[in-house]
Amino acid sequence: MIGDVVKKFFARGQYKETGLNQGEGIDYDEILAQLGIVKMELDRIKTTIINEIQGYYEKMIDSKRSNDNEGAEMSAAEIVLKKRVLKAILAYGNMIEFAIRRIQDTRSLESIVKVLAPLKYAMSSMDEYLSGFAPEAVTSLSSVLEETEGVIRKTGIIYNTIPQGKSISEVVPEVSELITSAIAKAQKEAEQLSPKVPETFDPEIIERKVFEYIKEKNGVLSLKKASEELGIPLNIIKATLYRLEARGIIKVDLPNEQQI
Repeated sequence: MIGDVVKKFFARGQYKETGLNQGEGIDYDEILAQLGIVKMELDRIKTTIINEIQGYYEKMIDSKRSNDNEGAEMSAAEIVLKKRVLKAILAYGNMIEFAIRRIQDTRSLESIVKVLAPLKYAMSSMDEYLSGFAPEAVTSLSSVLEETEGVIRKTGIIYNTIPQGKSISEVVPEVSELITSAIAKAQKEAEQLSPKVPETFDPEIIERKVFEYIKEKNGVLSLKKASEELGIPLNIIKATLYRLEARGIIKVDLPNEQQI
């Protein structure tokens, strides 16, 4: 598998362009140092996000105490959004940690290709994922992504050697498992590191409830009745519908403000 890719890489004579010879010319200590810098920056961003989540949680509690349900719901929405960003950061950090351990243990060209393939894929995937709902997070992470890109370039391995997109799982079988494991670990870590949002204010739970309700009603419903039956305030029902529409899940049409 990966060995065949490396053999084909050298068979094409491309190693002459990079000056590599089965791992010769690669400064593993420099790569490890750069990956360490990336990990430290990710840890810094992680701490910032956790503090932001805590801040919104305190705002949510204050709003609940003053019976400001709208304010509590808005803070809860921010918490859920920040937790999504946190999960992505943690997952990427897990990938970086794996790369560091693998390179420390093996220090070979094969190990470099094996760790850079998932890193390259995770890097582009995270950028695409976060840009969909948290573009400001992509901006703050730009230096981290550029640093990772620099690590990949400095190995001297031509991009054609590193699988693109879905082909990664075909060439490096353990990549899919690695990414799945990193995400699962990140999910658990995010829940441990951030406060839980009450179900009545959690926009993700509300979205699921509203969407299931819409399906039960075959897409046509009374907002007032939906609010009563679901026990969710009317303004939150409306906000949820428009969030679902913004994500392309449903099409909202409120001709008389009572039906969709």
